Amino acid sequence: MRRGRWSLMWLAALTACEPAVIDHSPTSNLLDAESAAFETGLGAWSAWYSVTVSRASTDAREGEAVLRVEVTEPYGWGVHLDNWPGFAASPGVHRASFWARGTSGRSLVAEMRVSWRDAGGRELRAEAFSSPMLSGQWVRTARELTAPAGTERVSVEVTGADGSPGDVVELDALVVQASGAP
Repeated sequence: MRRGRWSLMWLAALTACEPAVIDHSPTSNLLDAESAAFETGLGAWSAWYSVTVSRASTDAREGEAVLRVEVTEPYGWGVHLDNWPGFAASPGVHRASFWARGTSGRSLVAEMRVSWRDAGGRELRAEAFSSPMLSGQWVRTARELTAPAGTERVSVEVTGADGSPGDVVELDALVVQASGAP
């Protein structure tokens, strides 16, 4: 048997024995790649209220695609990560950010709400921060947040208090990462 083939068979045997656990490094984005960048899908994002969501291959801020949020009802809108109780996290200082743009000429603002949760899913703290008024140009919004002691999970939602049917908000490069991360 050739050496290269033996290595592949050994790797297959090892991975067949136990489930593989792939997690992020402590300094990387706590959100999975698809929920952060939308390159091949929506990740864990779903419509929460008054919107439809889709992956759009438009002029993305980073990569090839964005999360397109189309407002369907007046008086506010929201999307959230549908993976309760959220992604793995730990206590300490984190940096959260997102890129957004919206329908030009409208008074659209996007608010990111980050919820820090314990192992059982109980919310320990929630922190929110808002973008400036959105236009057709990408704008990055960032804030330093602190996950309290006992934090083991993080969940995220993005909402807006204003909007009319037909308004569009596009989101890209959503990040929650431990401070000091690259």
